[in-house]
Amino acid sequence: MKRPFTLGDLVAFQSTTGRASQGVVIHKIVEKRQPTIFLIECVDRRRAFRFENELTLVAAAEFEEAAGPARFDASLASPAFAAVGADD
Repeated sequence: MKRPFTLGDLVAFQSTTGRASQGVVIHKIVEKRQPTIFLIECVDRRRAFRFENELTLVAAAEFEEAAGPARFDASLASPAFAAVGADD
């Protein structure tokens, strides 16, 4: 069985434009009877939501998942979406 991804893992995935990308898992969304969704942040600060089956592990995290959220505070402090009132 495939190892589940954890916070801090470096993963590879395909962007919506078809380009191969790599990023770090910064958030995991788990719900009953639904596939797990991961929020990945790339080096250039772009973020993407991907299902677990769309990801490939490049390098495992070097720390425990329990200690993970404290390492991503700066990353999670910046908004992931456009500000309220932005042009649609």
